[in-house]
Amino acid sequence: MPFIRRRGVAAAAAVIAAVMVTATACDSKTKDESKASASSSAQADQGDPGVDTGQDGGGNTLGGFKLPDGIPTELNGDALQKWKDGGWQDFGNWKSKAEEFANPYIKDFWTPERVAKAEASIPGVATASSTSTGGGRTTYMYAPDGAVKRKAATRVATTYHHYAAPVGKLFFTTPQGGSECSATVVADPAHPGKSNLVWTAGHCVHAGKGGGWYRNIAFVPSFDNTGRYNRQQASQNVRSTAVSPYGIWWADWATTSGDWIKGGAHQGTVASAYDYAVLHVRPEKGRKSLQEMTGSALPVWFNAPAANKIKDMKVRGYPAEAPYDGSKMYDCRGATKRAVLGYSYPSNYPAQYMIGCTMNGGASGGPWFMTHNGRTYLVSNNSLSDRRTYITGPRLGANAKQVYLATSNKFKKSG
Repeated sequence: MPFIRRRGVAAAAAVIAAVMVTATACDSKTKDESKASASSSAQADQGDPGVDTGQDGGGNTLGGFKLPDGIPTELNGDALQKWKDGGWQDFGNWKSKAEEFANPYIKDFWTPERVAKAEASIPGVATASSTSTGGGRTTYMYAPDGAVKRKAATRVATTYHHYAAPVGKLFFTTPQGGSECSATVVADPAHPGKSNLVWTAGHCVHAGKGGGWYRNIAFVPSFDNTGRYNRQQASQNVRSTAVSPYGIWWADWATTSGDWIKGGAHQGTVASAYDYAVLHVRPEKGRKSLQEMTGSALPVWFNAPAANKIKDMKVRGYPAEAPYDGSKMYDCRGATKRAVLGYSYPSNYPAQYMIGCTMNGGASGGPWFMTHNGRTYLVSNNSLSDRRTYITGPRLGANAKQVYLATSNKFKKSG
């Protein structure tokens, strides 16, 4: 049950077209332990040889994923004008394949009114002791290590640019209207110190099985920086430094897993174990990189410790369903449990992280992070929730690393 925000989106930003690419891997081992197309065994030198952040000591990318040939990077001429004139609203021929996705920049698309009208939606699942019907059948989530304890989310201190600079809101449009998720700036192994990569949930960029790519995707780091934004005031300037201190960044490329594309759903499915995505964004007005602007980007820890071994996980996002309104950042923290979706969960699918937390729709895609040897790493993202007790996040393995490097490699020469 990915948490997405339906209806409403945030103010505009930067440039060009986006492309999503699938990345899956299998071998005789478990599905998420599959071998990358190049070496994936090297370790980063991030102060600990056991931390694999997707780059070697020299900053060269490892693994990777071959992108399809002929993918457009933007719409041109009449096609672009048609899109800007409202063609983006036509989901009659909804595009699903990587080479069919486009996200051309539309100046001032995310108006204050569109942001104010955003509504949250998060696919629901049930605990083993309750029921929830989706798609004609009940989907259950349970924790093999024991039930999680409910913990109320707490407000993150403002200003966000000081306490949580890499975290922000992701706005996009779906067939149902404007939507929103949460997202995080992550390090780019191809451009150390100058990353334009953003991590979020797969369901925040693609609808999954039977659907296609979402549109008009834009990222706003440190959204509502001072904590004073009033969602009910549609005329409030979302471009003010109080609301969007680093501006609005338009996605020009994105990558998600093939498993999410083929099997993802908003009722929660086993594909939720692969519910992650990486965006490449561009700034408005030729600004510096996203990392340079925010001053922060989290390195990604692939194959982090198993859920039953983590005692201090931190989770953040912008929950938007009642009692929240999507304008403020919240977090939860504590020990994690292993989460399994459905009693017929395939043995070759990785277990997910689960933590007690009341965050709900709108928090999707927000970061799970932990500190190791004095450094903070992103280890997962918000994916599923029962809206009252817990949220889950996928454990990031070789497949997630391919998704990450596919986007990094695409812009290796440009930035």
